[in-house]
Amino acid sequence: MGELEAAKVGDLDEGRQAWLVRAAVSKTRRPRWVALPDDLYALVVAQLPAHEDRDPAAPLFPGVTADRLRIAIARVCRDAGLPHFSPHDLRHRRISLWYHQGVSWAEIGERVGQRTLLTTANTHTHALVGGAREVDRGELAARVRAVRPPGLD
Repeated sequence: MGELEAAKVGDLDEGRQAWLVRAAVSKTRRPRWVALPDDLYALVVAQLPAHEDRDPAAPLFPGVTADRLRIAIARVCRDAGLPHFSPHDLRHRRISLWYHQGVSWAEIGERVGQRTLLTTANTHTHALVGGAREVDRGELAARVRAVRPPGLD
């Protein structure tokens, strides 16, 4: 959560479709790139001002705080009839899905900034409520737009 809150517009690399988690805010104190899928990347870029008006020091995810994100996720889960997921639960699920898709523990550890692969393996392979299938992000985004939690418009 701290990495989301600390992300700055200047950390976004549009050629890579990724943002840089700076060493100063990374749990491992090592910088790393967080790649965004095409659809999520498009949403992030769409909320930014024009290139010439961007302030590199401005928040990349303005208004996103740990508390607001937890509340928004809880409301979306409730309104969509899904089990409640916390942001950390979603992290566990993503790691588990990568594992089931054949991504190596070394690559997963690098993607999520974990120091030890044993921790990654032991902690994160259990989080597949509902099976090892991907969530349809388009469908979920439509549900999110329909719910529109206060303050996250």
